[in-house]
Amino acid sequence: MNITDIRVCADYYQANYLETFYLISTYFGRSFILIGEKENFPHLMGIANTTYKSHGYRSPKTLYNDILKREPINPMIIPGSISSISKMYKKALNFCNSIDVFWSNKGPLAINYNPVLGSSLRVDVLITDIKSGYMLGWTDNKSFPVNAEIVIKKYCISSWIDESAGSTTGKEKYLQSQDIELIRHVFAFDKCSELKKQKEYRYSFNEKREILIALERNNGNLLLDRNNLRHYIDVAESEGIHCKINGVQL
Repeated sequence: MNITDIRVCADYYQANYLETFYLISTYFGRSFILIGEKENFPHLMGIANTTYKSHGYRSPKTLYNDILKREPINPMIIPGSISSISKMYKKALNFCNSIDVFWSNKGPLAINYNPVLGSSLRVDVLITDIKSGYMLGWTDNKSFPVNAEIVIKKYCISSWIDESAGSTTGKEKYLQSQDIELIRHVFAFDKCSELKKQKEYRYSFNEKREILIALERNNGNLLLDRNNLRHYIDVAESEGIHCKINGVQL
């Protein structure tokens, strides 16, 4: 792996995070907007800010622009040969599959992450596929008014985690004691706000059972709206799953 691979990731980031934004709704009745910002790209590639700042770049946005434009980059920032044991290698390896967590998710969970309850992951929302082990972390970016009555909150991508080669424990490590929502709808819009793609997630009895077992294993709290609450309680009770739903231990 070398700078060519990082440039491919930069192209992917532009197309899928800068020129595309996502509207997510959950089975708890919540919706939020997910976006990307140029200045987050170096972090997503595992490039430490101390590294680029000490080699000519004050701004991560400027570094991203130079990578995107194929400008020469100091090899102290991006080596000519990126070691397979480096953080950069691991971050870049499967980044161009990252939006699969929206469209091909086998365990589509939105974790309202509270670091006090788990490890010190610095995100507010974590979109997780507990089957594949892929995760996208998002931080509260900004709230902005649509009109005098409506305010929309948006989240910016801040972390890319790949536990695909890990154990079940590794794939579920951020579920521990967290409030969990199930993704219902995903809408992708282009930079002109035109709808590009959409998907609705529906869960079979077996899928509900597997999700509830994972939550029981990790002491997670599943949040559901009134219309869906009964269905999941029925599954939990019929299968003897002692999980927590809407704060109630079954």
